[in-house]
Amino acid sequence: GLETARAAVADECARRGARAAPEDVVLTASTSEAYSWLFKLLCDAGEAVLVPRPSYPLFEHLTRLEGVRAEPYGLEYHGHWSVDGATLDAAPPDVRAVLAVSPNNPTGSYVSEGDLLRLSDFCRERSCPLIVDEVFADYPLEAERPLTDLAARADRLTFTLAGFSKSLGLPQLKLAWIVVGGPEAERREAVSGLELIADS
Repeated sequence: GLETARAAVADECARRGARAAPEDVVLTASTSEAYSWLFKLLCDAGEAVLVPRPSYPLFEHLTRLEGVRAEPYGLEYHGHWSVDGATLDAAPPDVRAVLAVSPNNPTGSYVSEGDLLRLSDFCRERSCPLIVDEVFADYPLEAERPLTDLAARADRLTFTLAGFSKSLGLPQLKLAWIVVGGPEAERREAVSGLELIADS
């Protein structure tokens, strides 16, 4: 995408206190397209990505369209929503990415510090990245400032997805983005792969 547009996305991260460089931003037409590109980048046909349950059913369609499997991990409610670690431990061996939605639809819950640690530990053990959908990040249900822009804060390969259609409440605006975070070499390799997919 245009450097000026990517710089504007980086400024949007800065508004919430996170730092992202324009060269770590990849523009897409929608978050659905962003998922499509990431599944192409990270998975071979038949491999799995972990998706939260409950969550919206779009993942089933997006993964099937890319020839990969959506395997659920649980969110449990004990006064607040949190990741069910036992369901992470039971994940199949061919998981290539973990998806989180923050805030989640329909629970409205954000990824907490504890959840982020649990998901990051799993990703470290399995050598796979975290993909965080933050399209509703600007609509917290509670006054406390939630943890957002997780890719820009990550020390492991992480992708954050967001877009104008949700943040501006204008579904006809088809502009979304991926922010790539983590170690420099992994970021550069991921962005290069996404550029190849976009050009192809």
